[in-house]
Amino acid sequence: MMNLMIVDDEERARNGIRTLIDWDSHHIRIVAEARDGAEALELLEHTPVDILLTDIRMPEIDGLELIEQVSRLYPDIKCVIMSGYDEFAYAQKAMAIGACHYLLKPSRRQEILELVVALTEEIEKERRKSRKLEQLKEGFHQSFPLLKENTLNRLVLSENPPYARLLANLKMNDMTLPHRFFGIMVIRMDNFHSFQKRISSEDIELYKYGLKNISEEIMSPLGQCAAFERNDELILLLNTEEWLSRESLASCAESIQQNAGSYLKFTVSVGIGSMGTEVSHLRLSYQEAVRALNAAFYIGEEKIVDYMEAVEGESEHTSYPLGVEKTVLQAVIHGEEPAIRERLSAFLQALHPENASKDHVLNSIFSLFFALYRLCIEKNVNVQEVFGQNLTSITHMLERSSMDSIMSALTDTALAVGQQLNSRKNGNKLFEAVLSYIQQNSHKDISRETVAREVYITPGYVSLLFKQQMQTSFLDYLHRIRIDRACQLFKDRGLRIADVAHDVGYQDEKYFFQVFKKYTGMTPNQYRNQPPDLS
Repeated sequence: MMNLMIVDDEERARNGIRTLIDWDSHHIRIVAEARDGAEALELLEHTPVDILLTDIRMPEIDGLELIEQVSRLYPDIKCVIMSGYDEFAYAQKAMAIGACHYLLKPSRRQEILELVVALTEEIEKERRKSRKLEQLKEGFHQSFPLLKENTLNRLVLSENPPYARLLANLKMNDMTLPHRFFGIMVIRMDNFHSFQKRISSEDIELYKYGLKNISEEIMSPLGQCAAFERNDELILLLNTEEWLSRESLASCAESIQQNAGSYLKFTVSVGIGSMGTEVSHLRLSYQEAVRALNAAFYIGEEKIVDYMEAVEGESEHTSYPLGVEKTVLQAVIHGEEPAIRERLSAFLQALHPENASKDHVLNSIFSLFFALYRLCIEKNVNVQEVFGQNLTSITHMLERSSMDSIMSALTDTALAVGQQLNSRKNGNKLFEAVLSYIQQNSHKDISRETVAREVYITPGYVSLLFKQQMQTSFLDYLHRIRIDRACQLFKDRGLRIADVAHDVGYQDEKYFFQVFKKYTGMTPNQYRNQPPDLS
């Protein structure tokens, strides 16, 4: 509903406007009436009004002064001036000081209604526009953190980024980099993959937020700093007035580790890049910090390494130990746990992880995972039971875990494959006994339960063996054995069908007919009356 106020010193004029027009049907209500401008201003203090309809000539405060004050105090109110022909100059002045429309007296009901309705539509349009603008403003302010995160990412990680524009974006987020020296620290949560499996995604984000706050709080006394995330790592940008030594940065990194352990209950490793005097140095410092962490990957958890400790150049030990891989697979096939553990240890030693790059070590371990996966395919082992839906989870684990955790997962996988193969061997021997019993006793009234009792297993395991070994059911296999034997007996045309059915294990001749046709596509009579096969 739109709120309308009528201001006129003539009561008859006010009554006419109020009573002669059906305002409710147009979603307009008259919320106030005033005899002059002074009374109107008093009412406006506590009465919300959208449209003001006022005469010009009134005692105390006239229409012109009222419109001038309303335009200043309540700029959203639409003011309409009513004047006669002889007061047209007043109307022009009213338009200049804030009235949006005027009506010439005497005005017809329809003229007043049409103008007020038009103003309500204009108000609604302005309000929609205003709401949209507010939504855009709110969305823009809500996007500030994301804008800041993206800006920091580009500033640190991009090659030759537009520094001036990125720094201007940061300034919109009330962040400047006014100091002389620039550097990067990279913080990794140790065994992130294992941590990720234990808690919910929402809790992980809370822990990351906590680590970010701890890091910024510790580094802030040294100058300007900002932490942002990339690939589940925390990148800490430093901008300081004084050059910071390796020892000073390492001391801060140690404080971050201690606080993460005390308050968040997990460990982190920190890589430290060098300090430089240009904002463009940030990218090099980041690369140094990551290289330092990767080079020290074999050291273990909760480490602090700086750019001077990074491995320089490529290691000479970069070949894949294919021969050792074969010995690992052989141990897995035999299913001997001590041998599997020993061969895996030899595989890791063959990679020379203390000298090789992190990428080489991880790629080699992934290759061994894939070799185990391929072995499962070749030996018809259910890969989903060992690896899950695919190898993606292994990739995530390699990226976000320590060497100890990775080797533990690799060992568990190899042992699981070995157990599956051992179970398959034992299952094969057991299944051979099941098949032998069925073949020797198929002419008897046997069932899945009968076979299970004879070989000392459960009926459910009998079904499982058939599904695993032959991709069929116990009953289907029994029918096929019996029908094959019936086909052999039908070569003797002197045997009656009922006798054949009984001899192969069916007591009900009608049921025998149904099963025989299902498996051969013919009735017993049709089968027996076929021309002899002379081939």
